[in-house]
Amino acid sequence: MISLQRLTLDSSWFFEWQGIRAIIDPWLVGPEIDSFSWLNKQWHQLDPVAPQLLPEFQFVLISQSYEDHCHLQTLSEIDQAIPIFASGKAYDKLRKHFRSRHISLIPEFASGESLQYEGFKFQAIHPGNWLDPIYFAILITSPGGETIFYAPHGFHLKKWQQDVLAERDIAMLFTTFTDFRLPAIMGGHVNPGLDHARWLEQVLNPRWIVNTHDEEKRAAGLVSKLAKVKYPDYEEASSFFGSRFREIPDYGLYKFSP
Repeated sequence: MISLQRLTLDSSWFFEWQGIRAIIDPWLVGPEIDSFSWLNKQWHQLDPVAPQLLPEFQFVLISQSYEDHCHLQTLSEIDQAIPIFASGKAYDKLRKHFRSRHISLIPEFASGESLQYEGFKFQAIHPGNWLDPIYFAILITSPGGETIFYAPHGFHLKKWQQDVLAERDIAMLFTTFTDFRLPAIMGGHVNPGLDHARWLEQVLNPRWIVNTHDEEKRAAGLVSKLAKVKYPDYEEASSFFGSRFREIPDYGLYKFSP
């Protein structure tokens, strides 16, 4: 059974699965500022779960290096003894900022290696480009071989990756349903939308689909002026995905049983 709780309406989560308890991409205090306030500054529409009210957890997982996933102020307010698992660019950022904390690199999927914890395996899929923005997908595989595919910005899987993942038992797909576009020089197609989520569903054949990174945040700065955004229609998503789609609209604890 997988238990999930939103910590924000964006892409911060608590999950419990077969004995492990973790939080993912916590942005729980203050705004998101990307480089400069004049460029991009955002706030949650609904107050997050406060750091002092988090459920008990064993580690933090950081999927991306960007402030709405790797939020340094939030991480500073979390128990410094709790380990952090991070994908490549986030790992580099965190090592520079938290020199004395226990931070582990999640190996890249192409290497065949994994970070192992309590029988679980963690891998990061690199998108293949070397210029920003670089958005990873994260694989979490249980001792029994089930996999969670976490891709808060979607992910364009290459054919060989599709072939390998076709052999996996994908228990859950986390991905965005929002279509968010900027001029190419500022990041391009940041979130690829509901049609892309449908493509991932067809490729991965997950048991459940949970949307993430779809909050309509309050924003200021140049990015908010130039962005073209289409937020999801959840009735449309339900018609696409049927019973696979589980909408989690609040901060309650939701349980997913086979």
